[in-house]
Amino acid sequence: MDGCIPKVPILVVDDDLDYRILARHQLEAAGYQVLDSAGGNSAVAILEEQCFRLVILDIVMPDIEGLEIIRRLQRQGCRSKILAVSGAGLADTYLRLAVQLGADAKFDKIRPVGDLLVAVEGLIGHSSPPCNETPPQSD
Repeated sequence: MDGCIPKVPILVVDDDLDYRILARHQLEAAGYQVLDSAGGNSAVAILEEQCFRLVILDIVMPDIEGLEIIRRLQRQGCRSKILAVSGAGLADTYLRLAVQLGADAKFDKIRPVGDLLVAVEGLIGHSSPPCNETPPQSD
């Protein structure tokens, strides 16, 4: 082992393509490993195959809503942190319910996407330099 720290895996689940792209860009630029899913059905399949340190989960989606995914993860005993996100008209209500059901934190999509990184770091800490990059050297 060369002492490198692997990238922290995050799954972004959102039916809004633009939001997924923005979130992915912010997180990858910070050194996180990101996989994304366009909806609940594909997210469920991904979560059955792979473990993530964090799941950023849109609550209002057309196929399987985020609240149902939270319930499923709770039943499975999943240890992934969950950051519930919503930009729907009743976002605050949906997000409070998500936290009551087991989400670790909530994030309203009307906030700047740059604030998402702050929320992520609050849940799982800062990312470390990935194995294929060299950390900066001090003089």
